Amino acid sequence: MDNLPARSGDVALSPLEMIAAVARDPSIPIERIVAVIGLLEAREAEKQFNADFAAAMMEMPRVAKRGKKDMGAKGCIAYEKYEDLDAAIRPIEAKYGFARSFASSPTEKAGVLLTLRLTHRAGHSITSQRFSAPDPGPGRNGVQETGSAESYLRRYLTKSIWNIVTVGADDDGNSADPISDEQALALRGMLDYLAPTPKWYAQFWAWVGGGTTTVEGIQRKDYQRVHANLVRRVKAQEAQRGAK
Repeated sequence: MDNLPARSGDVALSPLEMIAAVARDPSIPIERIVAVIGLLEAREAEKQFNADFAAAMMEMPRVAKRGKKDMGAKGCIAYEKYEDLDAAIRPIEAKYGFARSFASSPTEKAGVLLTLRLTHRAGHSITSQRFSAPDPGPGRNGVQETGSAESYLRRYLTKSIWNIVTVGADDDGNSADPISDEQALALRGMLDYLAPTPKWYAQFWAWVGGGTTTVEGIQRKDYQRVHANLVRRVKAQEAQRGAK
């Protein structure tokens, strides 16, 4: 493509101008032109996905654990119901053009291998996959054990891909207790992506407050504030990288 036309002032060609220039060259196979167009479309779709994903993440709510699972002698444990989870996040997904779909795959051992695909209206998608053994319980047959495992995976995958925070049914999430492991993992992932300097870290922990200098020490009452701040920073850094 050494014979591409130059623009005045040595201004770089835009992707569409490059495609047009390549298309005018009869020596370049049409398959190569189609491949270039497909690559540019895929990159644009991923860019739109990332922008809407970051925006949607900032609006994701906490979901109350209104379900109870009988653990026999161990008592009952609280969990978030999938219908509550879906009702809370589906309007946000629709607002930003996302849709969830699930597919199970055969496994060598008993259990369920479930894949969640999150698809964006621009065409880009990401997947997350988890395995669970059958979930036994009082009075359940084999089919019900498998169904319970799949229900668990739907909840787990959905929470994981959107970083949903769950709280007790009577918990407002504003306590001074440390954040959960899931919350710490989400914050650490964004900090690793930002690759901050020691000076930035010092300023960051001073801003977080609470006397902590570790992610695990962040208090639950500060989580939403810290999470929103890091999401904005990640979004800005992605935009800068995309502009290069």
